[in-house]
Amino acid sequence: MAKDITSRTTIRELLEDDKDTVINALVKFNSNFSKLRNAVLRNLMGRRITIADACKMAGCTLQDFMANMQTLDFNILAEDSAEPTTSTPTPAVKKASNFVELDVRSMLAQNQDPLKTIRNKINSLKGDEGLKLINAFEPVPLIHLLSERGFTHFVVKPDNATVITYFNRIIPGPDVNIDSLECDFATSQESFDKTFNQFGPDHVKYIDVRNLDMPGPMITILESLSGLKNDIALFVYHKKRPVFLLPELQKRGYRYLFKDIADKDVNMLIYKS
Repeated sequence: MAKDITSRTTIRELLEDDKDTVINALVKFNSNFSKLRNAVLRNLMGRRITIADACKMAGCTLQDFMANMQTLDFNILAEDSAEPTTSTPTPAVKKASNFVELDVRSMLAQNQDPLKTIRNKINSLKGDEGLKLINAFEPVPLIHLLSERGFTHFVVKPDNATVITYFNRIIPGPDVNIDSLECDFATSQESFDKTFNQFGPDHVKYIDVRNLDMPGPMITILESLSGLKNDIALFVYHKKRPVFLLPELQKRGYRYLFKDIADKDVNMLIYKS
């Protein structure tokens, strides 16, 4: 393969040349990487999760991971051979007065998506409360998301099968609802219709994700946006407002509007700012 990789290389980049060979090697090295065989999860996580992140989630060392990749002729940059730094509590987190516990291991064991449950728990926190999340791996995507919303974290691993992540606001204060991610949710139906009409029928692409299981809607939307011209809007038939998609849209420079049609029937319009 003769490809340079570092701890910051994404899983998607790692797999792009010979996906099956790399995945088979990783699963043989650490069975936790068997999740990469799930195409839906692989596509969702691969573009955001780095090798360093993946090592944390799988419970292996970066050094062992890179040594395994060397057997496949990947070139490991010398400065990235060191271990990643361990997460440590900040003074603000040490002073947290109370953590509300949520154990999602049983949900994951039943292949249920715990994101909605986690979101509801976060939104119910009082100003002096944090979240104690019990999981089987370090929830790196959630850590990234909540860090952008003013939360900090630290991780404790009491045993090989348990990871406890503590989340708290950097500065405890008034209640913070992560639905604030939905910065355009308050827009009126008139704004939705006006923007839609500005693009016109020849400049709108339509997709329907209402019958897709999680995380299929998010993957389909992001793939549909790939290569879409700036003068084309994406019209999405959705069954809900996709909170965890919105940070990714914001990073890519997209705006979004919603129009509630009925229960489990929401129209979404995504377009370039």
